[in-house]
Amino acid sequence: MFTRIDHQPYVQAVVAEVEEIGLTVLGHAVTGRPPAVRTAVVTLAVPDSGPYADEDEDIELAWDEAFGWVLRLPAEAGTSDWFMGEDLVPSPERVARWADMVLAYPGMTPSREDGPQRLPEREDEAFEARLSAYAVSD
Repeated sequence: MFTRIDHQPYVQAVVAEVEEIGLTVLGHAVTGRPPAVRTAVVTLAVPDSGPYADEDEDIELAWDEAFGWVLRLPAEAGTSDWFMGEDLVPSPERVARWADMVLAYPGMTPSREDGPQRLPEREDEAFEARLSAYAVSD
């Protein structure tokens, strides 16, 4: 039987690493518990320095099981999405370092322009196994 794994432990691990690297997490929400499409949003405070220091809007670091991680950054026309794009379940440490780097040097990071990396409705045991690695065993 195919089991869809809850993504909350993974998101919580990412939140802990983002805070560890020095970014301020204002809150986070995990939605789309299986069987719905799994999503999460981590709200970050505007950094004290760098290109986004003068922004009035908080910054969103979002995840979903089709596209992976994306930073939604303030832009003249609303927001600009910066996709991590290399992996759907990268290590929390890698997500934190990537978010910190994009906030400091957005011009150094390409953003994905193509479609999703996987379809959420697809049974994908390898993907589920990667998420389950973050679950706390009883």
